[in-house]
Amino acid sequence: MRPGKWPCIILLYVYGVVATSLVTQSAPVIGDVSDRFHLSHTVSGWVISIPSLVTAVAAVFGGWIIDRVGDKQVIVGGSAFAMAGNVVVVLAQNTATLFAGRLVEGVGYLTLTVGAVTMIMRTTTGARRAVALGVWASHTAVGISLTLSLIAPLAGHGERWRWAFGGHAILLAVLAATAFLLPARDAGAPVRQLSEIWTVLRRLPPYRVALASGASAFIQTGIMNALTAYLTGRFAVSTSEAAGAGTIAEGFVIVGSLSVGHLLKAGQSARRLALIGGAVTLVGGIVLYLPPTQYFGACASVCAFSLGIGLVNGLIWTCVPGVAPSPETMGATSGLVSQVTYLGVLLGPPAIFSTLHDGGWTTRAGLVVVMVVLQVAPLPIGLAVSRARAARKVPGGPAAE
Repeated sequence: MRPGKWPCIILLYVYGVVATSLVTQSAPVIGDVSDRFHLSHTVSGWVISIPSLVTAVAAVFGGWIIDRVGDKQVIVGGSAFAMAGNVVVVLAQNTATLFAGRLVEGVGYLTLTVGAVTMIMRTTTGARRAVALGVWASHTAVGISLTLSLIAPLAGHGERWRWAFGGHAILLAVLAATAFLLPARDAGAPVRQLSEIWTVLRRLPPYRVALASGASAFIQTGIMNALTAYLTGRFAVSTSEAAGAGTIAEGFVIVGSLSVGHLLKAGQSARRLALIGGAVTLVGGIVLYLPPTQYFGACASVCAFSLGIGLVNGLIWTCVPGVAPSPETMGATSGLVSQVTYLGVLLGPPAIFSTLHDGGWTTRAGLVVVMVVLQVAPLPIGLAVSRARAARKVPGGPAAE
């Protein structure tokens, strides 16, 4: 495939969507998994989150591996790891084997997500990069929506939960073979040294973008994971109705993310988009929890919240190439952003769930305010750096378009 062209970008997006499903594929069938292995609620939660934990702990090092050996090689290897992890889970007969398989899946998750976005940044520039990264920002919402809808029918059917992991293993085998079609980096690229991680870690701009992404992940995953429990508990609607409202809201995340690149390409100010996205996120998140808000108002509010946060997420990812110290350290930079992002993913749901009690709406509203400020406040600086470097041609990539 030609680097930076849309067939290549779309394939990399598919890797991101499939990587997301490595985490969420266990959620619809976790009850069956828990029954099979006699797991407590706490342990069941770890079955779901182990792949995210791997990224939260090791993403910076994983990004450096990408810089050293190449994004294509890492994507091929990550597909193989994810496939192997799925196979282990399918064959698991005890808890230790189950967790070992999920841990291997986590290695695949890390390498696929960081590797795919690094290749997008390496092979695109200018307006195309902005559009492509805006599209990339929607991969989590798409992956969650598709996975939940495809795997939910397997729930409540005994050992059929293994089919979810078996089908995923087959898909990843196909993607591992397809990865050889991706463009390789320049053969003459110098070997990267481990000390170059420090080049990224000692600079402030990557932390600004990482902080924005972590805050966004914290409030997004917190509100969306607790949404079904919140709507059913407060408004006495059915679980399926509440889950449907969440699915519709995820569609607004996708719309917001996809619109970013096109709006920037049309000449809209990135600073203005950040402020609009933050304001919509803030209003939607607060109104969702206000005591006078009725059920349909809550559904409309969570959709507005999702639209705003999708817009901000897209802007955050357009910042990442500009805050990398050099094109050669984009992997480590995206690894740092991913690492802080998944710390937010891990911490957000417990924080919101802990406030689902009488009078807890003030704490939830306060968390929305704090996290939206942490989302938007670092972005103008990061965006300024990104714009300053956007026109610079990346070695091995196409000219700016």
